Amino acid sequence: MTISTLKDERGFAMVTAIVLMALMFGLGLVALNATEKNSNRTREQRVRESSLALDEGVLYAQSLVLATKWANALNPYPATCTSGGTASDKCPSAATLAGSANANFANVDQLNNSSWKTKVRDNGGALTNAYDPLQADLAQTTAGKGTCAAPCTYDFNGDNEIWVQAQSTVRGKKRNVVARMRLEQIVENVPETGVTAGALSVTNNGSHGGTPIIDATGATVLVRCADITTTSCVDAKAGQIVPTPQAASVPNLMTAKQLARFKQRAITDGRYYAGCPTKNAANKYDFSGDVVWIEGCASPPNLTNQVQTVDCAPPSGMATKCTNVEDEPGLVIWHCGRADMAGGYTHRGILYMVNDSDGTCPAGLGARGDGKCVGQNVDETRDVLTTSGGFAVWGALAVDGAGCMKIGSNGLQVRFDANVFDSAVSYGTVGLVQNTWRELRPQDA
Repeated sequence: MTISTLKDERGFAMVTAIVLMALMFGLGLVALNATEKNSNRTREQRVRESSLALDEGVLYAQSLVLATKWANALNPYPATCTSGGTASDKCPSAATLAGSANANFANVDQLNNSSWKTKVRDNGGALTNAYDPLQADLAQTTAGKGTCAAPCTYDFNGDNEIWVQAQSTVRGKKRNVVARMRLEQIVENVPETGVTAGALSVTNNGSHGGTPIIDATGATVLVRCADITTTSCVDAKAGQIVPTPQAASVPNLMTAKQLARFKQRAITDGRYYAGCPTKNAANKYDFSGDVVWIEGCASPPNLTNQVQTVDCAPPSGMATKCTNVEDEPGLVIWHCGRADMAGGYTHRGILYMVNDSDGTCPAGLGARGDGKCVGQNVDETRDVLTTSGGFAVWGALAVDGAGCMKIGSNGLQVRFDANVFDSAVSYGTVGLVQNTWRELRPQDA
């Protein structure tokens, strides 16, 4: 071997290349592993966010359901609502939340084996100050209210607030949130008149020793008929109506939008009658409550001695049996048709005859009246409200439009009280109480 051959270094180039390639391959594997981990973390984060988005959507979906049917004693909610459960008007719609391409939550994660459930619980007892999922399914005892059986799924303490818990799972990732929801109450602005009608007639001819039959002292008695000097516009003896009725272009007591809100409240409270009033379990007609809505009564029932009442102390001359207690007056809205009130009881609150002023009554039950009251007997073309037999209103009385109001009984029949207008409260939306939203541990039931 020659010395030149021993000095030949060409074989080291291959070794160097192999070493460098090994190093580069190792670095590539490290980078690939890091990329895969980052990708997994990104996907996990995306799934967690998808699960939280669905969970919050479920929470607010339940609040929308509460806005249409508030959870009160007449409307207790299920112990739980679930995405796979039976459809209910008290649960969010599973079809619109997740699980299909047309749902509100339909990204690639939420379409893949997602599920949810909700709980509605009163904010009393152990849940007064904060929501404890370990206490949520137990009976709740509230001072002054008693005990609500487990689970307490309605507004037992009556403060118009309730807890809603939502739990959602997306691709195995669970999120669990809770918030207290409040039912908004709207104090409606309505004219505080004593008596309003298209025309007015007192069909009782007695003088009653100078005692008025309609006493709206502190307010006004307004009629829409033009010629107040004619008996077809206002038919009453001197002193029967105080103060003296006035002719005025007075608007209806409520707007169509206000009526819609009160109708929804009556439905929510379970105080809506589709048609004429029906009797309750005690075989009585029940006009108690904050808002009672009577829809489309073509043939008003005989109410004599058949109305549920409580003892009360109204002004002298009125029946001492009332539809509501003195400090909780109610609003009765008779939407379509004619009402015939009789039977020796006093309505504590506002009695309002809409007379189709919002234009939504069916054929045959539309607006009545031409600004006249004619005769002593019921006139089916003109009369919207007739009273007899000791019925009285302690609060306010209104008939919309040109309808006739006939008051025909002994003694004081109407006594104005401005306090009843505080009961003209409708429901608005259901919203989250500030600073009550929080996320619970996923495993908390």
